[in-house]
Amino acid sequence: MTELWGMLALLILPLAAFIAWPLLRRRRGAGDDHLDGADADRTRRALYLEHKAELDAARANGAIGDSEYQSMHTELARKFLQEEGSAFRLAGIREGGRGLIVAMALLVPACAVGLYFYWGAHRELALYRDMVASQSGTADTAAEASITRRLRERTHTHPEDLSSRYVLAQRLLVGNDIEGAVAQYRYIVEREPNAVNIRAELAQALFFAGGSRITPEVTREVTAVLETQPSNPTALGLAGIAAFESGQFRQARDYWQGALSQMAPGSNAYQALAAGVARAEKALAEAGDGSEEAETSLAAAQQSPAAAAGENSIRIKVSLAESVSANPDTPVFVYARTAESPMPLAIVRLKAADLPTEVVLDESRAMMPGRSLKTVDSVQLVARLAVSGNARPAPGDWQGGVKALSRSDWDQPVSIAIDEKI
Repeated sequence: MTELWGMLALLILPLAAFIAWPLLRRRRGAGDDHLDGADADRTRRALYLEHKAELDAARANGAIGDSEYQSMHTELARKFLQEEGSAFRLAGIREGGRGLIVAMALLVPACAVGLYFYWGAHRELALYRDMVASQSGTADTAAEASITRRLRERTHTHPEDLSSRYVLAQRLLVGNDIEGAVAQYRYIVEREPNAVNIRAELAQALFFAGGSRITPEVTREVTAVLETQPSNPTALGLAGIAAFESGQFRQARDYWQGALSQMAPGSNAYQALAAGVARAEKALAEAGDGSEEAETSLAAAQQSPAAAAGENSIRIKVSLAESVSANPDTPVFVYARTAESPMPLAIVRLKAADLPTEVVLDESRAMMPGRSLKTVDSVQLVARLAVSGNARPAPGDWQGGVKALSRSDWDQPVSIAIDEKI
């Protein structure tokens, strides 16, 4: 805001100087103008008296009669009064013009600042500055919540602003308000159906909203994206998951390799996809489809740091407490997260009928590129029986967990019993 006021001052000061300079010059000459005006008045009055004396003398010596005297005297008086009136009107005009200039010099900047605040531009600037601070990592929790709240308000006051709505959707997804993110993405896609990248992000949000499952809606969105942009990495990643879940391991590997070729080596997204490729190659080998190409690819993936599951993986034994009863189809979510954010770094979806069981959280289970187990040194573990059926925690759900698990302990299996009601 300081920079804004500085720029306004730089714009207003030259205008004020331009207006004030002739006024100051006129003020310095105001005394002389006043004296010149007084001399002119005295001259006009002297001429009037001189002409009147001449008329009086002409009537006295009989040169003109009384009627001619009255006519000429009337004309002389009329002319004198007309000259006095013109001088008064000119002076009034000069004074009034100067007042108008002063009024405009004050009114124009005041109106400009008033309209600026009325239209809300100062709020947009403040929001932009806070978002820049958020991207640089200097915003605290309160500031982050304020940014999200103001973006929500803007979607109501400026529904045509799809850019702000897109930023809000991304923030809601990271903040684990998945349903809210889906609603914002849908709004954008309805109005911009050709926005392929946003459509791919909608598919990803729908995937998370469904508990990391490929639903028919996810499939439709992924298909629409790949028809327009076959190399879209987000859509390829989801297509690979769908193929893997249906047992089409070779196709899953091909999808993931297509996405992998577009990632920067060593990045979190690269590692997650490489781990997926390794899982697909292993599944191919176990299914008896272990061609030489598959075995070679599997060996390479296992030797690469990106597929080193042991480094960035956590084995968890999950069970239901004896006191907890649930429908066999009730979803169970097992995930790792940081203490600072509710957004999972890695997540697995099960059913109550699958328990007890052991799951592995690794790079292939990451929800978003750039946020995975590799990026942290300590995590919280949560296993939740979602009685409500929703991905987000809700009253009535049951859960268990580990409040803090440092990286040095990740090589040992962890046991979690779901025994605490929310």
